[in-house]
Amino acid sequence: MRFLHLSDSHFRENYQTNDFTATMFSKTQNPRLALEQLLQNLPLMDYDFVLLTGDLVHEGQVSDYQALRKMLDHYLPTTPYFFCRGNHDRRAVFFEGMGVEANDSQEYLNCTEIRGLRIISLDSAQDDHHEGKISDGQLAQLEKWLAKPAEKGTILLVHHPLAWEDPAIATKLPAGFEEVIAKSDIIGIFVGHIHQASSGEFAGKKQIMAEALSFGVDEFPDYSLFTDRTGYTSCSLTEGKLYTYQHLLSPQQTELGRMDKPIIGNH
Repeated sequence: MRFLHLSDSHFRENYQTNDFTATMFSKTQNPRLALEQLLQNLPLMDYDFVLLTGDLVHEGQVSDYQALRKMLDHYLPTTPYFFCRGNHDRRAVFFEGMGVEANDSQEYLNCTEIRGLRIISLDSAQDDHHEGKISDGQLAQLEKWLAKPAEKGTILLVHHPLAWEDPAIATKLPAGFEEVIAKSDIIGIFVGHIHQASSGEFAGKKQIMAEALSFGVDEFPDYSLFTDRTGYTSCSLTEGKLYTYQHLLSPQQTELGRMDKPIIGNH
């Protein structure tokens, strides 16, 4: 099976109506155009499905999600796509905009199987904090879904990294979460949020982070540096083994802006 991992598209119909995006992007530095160009140029029929690991929209409205869905449905008419909610996907408009239902805790959780491969989405986004958190309720649901192994294993989607070398950035997890992951049939954890292509490990499982489609981020002790680096990941599941390949769309490192640390609130 072959699939794509896209992340952090930060889609908006109009980037000038948000202070952050109006400062960051000009007409030639537009994440919406970058996503469309990627979808136009990739041989999408060669892929079985597409993953989108959050920050689908940058603090937009229902209409922004509807425009994103229209674009995805146009270029992926027969290819399923799966997603999770990021910290910039505002709870109040996400569910209506993406046409999905919330659970009793207003979280987006999903479990789907495609040709024997199980795909699970968790919701790590918090309303008042930039970094991620998984609730006790999500752990209980996850444990139920993972109770029986899938034919080809499971891949997990979550916007925030479960493990990161800076503990302040790693997702806050309920007691017992790591044990559930460790004993499961999960073969890959796909994440975004950091805007840097990387790989790591959580509970003995591969964690794969894609480059963002909107802008790159390089971390320094006192600030985050935003650049016009963008990219995506192509993936292959062959004989039970997962292979991932990072692709840069704009490898140059032109500075777009900076944000001082620590990041306060949910920016």
